[in-house]
Amino acid sequence: MLLPNPSSDGSLYFITPIDPVFMFIPILDIVRQRTSESEGRFLSIQDIFESDQYTSMRNLSQLSKVEQYLALVCDVQDSVTVKTFRVDDSRVMDWLKRKMEALVSKFESVTALVDSIAYTESLPAACRSEAITQSALRLVSAYLSDSWAAKLASEYKFPELEKLESRTQLPLMSDFGKRSGMDLDEDSKTSKEIKKPKMSAGQRKLAKASTTGMKPLSSFFAKKST
Repeated sequence: MLLPNPSSDGSLYFITPIDPVFMFIPILDIVRQRTSESEGRFLSIQDIFESDQYTSMRNLSQLSKVEQYLALVCDVQDSVTVKTFRVDDSRVMDWLKRKMEALVSKFESVTALVDSIAYTESLPAACRSEAITQSALRLVSAYLSDSWAAKLASEYKFPELEKLESRTQLPLMSDFGKRSGMDLDEDSKTSKEIKKPKMSAGQRKLAKASTTGMKPLSSFFAKKST
C-alpha cells in the first residue's frame, strides 16, 4: 500500500513472514528470571508480553495460536484458571534443529541459496553437504541472540570444510561477496601490493625538475575572482 505523500529518500523496505517463535525466545529468556537455585518462573501470556518500556510487545499476546507457538519451546502448567509457560532450553534447541532440517531440505530449491555456495561445485559431495548446513546455520542464527546462536553452532561440526580450509583450498569469505556483487569488506586492503608502472627517462627527468614558483595546471581553469 502506498502512502498518500511518499517521501523519496532512497529507502526500500521489504515485509516478509517470520515465525513468531523467533521473537518469543529472547523475551521468554528474560522474563523467566532463572537463577542458580531455580529454573525460573511460570507466567501467563499476558505477563510474558507485558512491558512498560516496550508497550507494542503486548500485541504479541493477541497473535493467533499464540498458546501453540509458546508450547513449542516452553514447559506448560495448565490450571483451572490460567495456563502458564516457562521456556525450556532443550525444547528451544529441538525447535531450532527442526528449523535447520527444514531449511536444509529446501536449500537446493532456492536459487539464491544455491548461488551462495557456488564455490563448492567442484568439491566432494561431503563438502557440499556441510556447506549447505553451514549456510543454513548462518541464516537461522541471524534471527537469534548471540548466546543462542553460539549454542546452536556448537551442535554442528564441519570436519570436511575444516580440512579444506586448513589446506587453503577454499576461497576467502570476502571473495564470496565479490562473486555476488557485494563486497563484504570494502575497507579491507589486499595483501599484494599494486606495482606502479615504470617511468620513462623523460618522465623521470620531469619528476626531478624543480616546480618552485610554478602554478599548478588546475589554476588556469579556476574561476577568476572579480
